[in-house]
Amino acid sequence: MQGVIACGSEPTAAAGTEILKRGGNAADAAVAACLATATGEPTLTSLAGAGIMIYRSAASGEVTICDFISDAPKLGPDDVDQVEFLGVDLDFGPATQRFYIGAGSAAVPGVIPGLCQVLERWGTMSFAEVVKPACRLLREGVDIGEYQGACAQLLVPILTRNAGGRAVFAPQGRMVKAGDHFALPELADTLEAMAKSGWRNHYEQVLCKAMLDQFGPHAGGLLTAADFDSYQVQFREPLVLRYRNATVLTVPPPAAGGPMIAMMLRLLEDVDLAKLEPYSVDHCRLMCHVMTVADEARSEGAAALTDDRFAHWKERFDELSTGAALAVPSGAGGSGSTTHVSVIDGAGNAAAVTVSYGEGNAFMIGNSGIMMNNLMGEEDLHPAGFGSAPKGTRLATMMSPTMLLSDDGGVTVLGTGGANRIRTAIVQVVSWLSDYGWQAPRATSAPRMHYENGVFNIEVGEMADDGDALATLGATELVRFPKHSLFFGGVHLARRSGSGDFDGAGDPRRGGTCRIL
Repeated sequence: MQGVIACGSEPTAAAGTEILKRGGNAADAAVAACLATATGEPTLTSLAGAGIMIYRSAASGEVTICDFISDAPKLGPDDVDQVEFLGVDLDFGPATQRFYIGAGSAAVPGVIPGLCQVLERWGTMSFAEVVKPACRLLREGVDIGEYQGACAQLLVPILTRNAGGRAVFAPQGRMVKAGDHFALPELADTLEAMAKSGWRNHYEQVLCKAMLDQFGPHAGGLLTAADFDSYQVQFREPLVLRYRNATVLTVPPPAAGGPMIAMMLRLLEDVDLAKLEPYSVDHCRLMCHVMTVADEARSEGAAALTDDRFAHWKERFDELSTGAALAVPSGAGGSGSTTHVSVIDGAGNAAAVTVSYGEGNAFMIGNSGIMMNNLMGEEDLHPAGFGSAPKGTRLATMMSPTMLLSDDGGVTVLGTGGANRIRTAIVQVVSWLSDYGWQAPRATSAPRMHYENGVFNIEVGEMADDGDALATLGATELVRFPKHSLFFGGVHLARRSGSGDFDGAGDPRRGGTCRIL
């Protein structure tokens, strides 16, 4: 079968490509690729994390969101005598950020139920067939790439904190680095056991019991059997809007990222962006205003991002656009230990799936080869403060896999990691495609910007003046990145034109690759 896959590593792409070549569809390939991230992108996600997919059925034309984001535990910190919630500082170069790990940072995971139900609903292959590429890679091992090597070094304080993590990520007494050979046969054993006994049986009888043992109240965590019993993968309609000559479909509430993307695009719809020189002061100022309004809306709560309030925020955008000064919205940070896969098959089925586990909570789940998430310790998921998430409800997320359906019949799927930069990265790539007509490789690799908390971050490597002119923007702080930085996410994009031609691009910031069959 023809098709295209764009993702964050060669092993991930190889697994998805193999499934497409064997006749699988976009759902089969996306699930296989996500499982294979454990080899090509082992520090970016985990099967004990969270995720969300947007999927289009070519036969029906129906577009559906599959939400397997984590739930907050039904217990809160005040319900447990002693919660293990440990601060760890990670050095991102221009800034240091604090994250929280330990048993109390674990949320209810959703990746395994989510991927398996995607396969049941839309796939054409069995779980046993789809896991084969990942299991082979996990046993044979792969060479760690440059980007993964950099991520591994960043996460040393977390991944080597406990013996289980050291055995996986520092088997020779030091953290794995670029060029090292990495294998994880324990996870292959887990996947094969799931295939043999049925994923539900193994997940509920083995993995959930292990998680309760390690992350329950008696162990300093918050998880209980009631959390796993009540967890549900949710299939919902996407958030839909028009932008230029395409219908844009993204993640609806209670997620935060999709509604913020929709607001920014709706604000830009009335602006003739093509008249602005890319990265000029006027262009950057306009983008800062758009980002400001979206951040201000989010700070007022989910209701502020609905259609009922759009007129108010449009007035706010117009107000900012008439002046030269930048407002200073507030917002949370985040590391963005997240990855994304985009797939379109020959029939036109399309899938975009983003998965994350935060940075990991430092504990492997038994001998499964799976590290537990720390999504209760991610600042960007808890803008009102840690412990503020309503008990037993879906966590907020910035993960926003997005689809564009062009008026000429073309289909584009894209998404990215990057925490609070997810929303701004997707808006910029959509603008490059729709306003400037750039092709996928240029749109995904073009210098990126992000404005938040009065700080304007921008990649200036392609600018003749190294961004000196941008000092006139009036940002509280101008942070110039001399080259591509993983700080700005990694937008992996796949496209099928109205005439049936395929193209795409993997973002070089995060080791991206694209394969066209």
